Amino acid sequence: MARLPSARPARAVACALAAAWLGLLSACGGTAVDNAALRSALAAAQTAEVTVQGRVVELLPDSHGADGPHQRFKLDVAGVVVEVDHNLTLAPRVPLADGATVTVHGEFVPDPGHPVIHYTHHATGRHEGGWIELLGATYS
Repeated sequence: MARLPSARPARAVACALAAAWLGLLSACGGTAVDNAALRSALAAAQTAEVTVQGRVVELLPDSHGADGPHQRFKLDVAGVVVEVDHNLTLAPRVPLADGATVTVHGEFVPDPGHPVIHYTHHATGRHEGGWIELLGATYS
């Protein structure tokens, strides 16, 4: 009587491939929250791509410029207050309230006296995509 091949080797190979894939994804750096990266960029006066989490401390009036309307708010990121400028032509409005905790991915610009995070919308070809996350919903 002939023996049928076991499914165990195929399953082991599939598990090994899945583990390798997950390892590659985690090695890419992802978009894990790193508030220290913002502090480092500020101290070095360098523009940087950041993913930070903080508390909304002030809702500002929308601005209206050449790139369209922007939702603006001030965010306290580990003791550093930055303005977030979110382009409403390219992304939906975020339903924010004072005191809300949000995670923001975008470009940090350490403008003296007016640090800002912008490019919090989907990629446009000119720049990497960004986003704002509030209560599990992502706005990009």
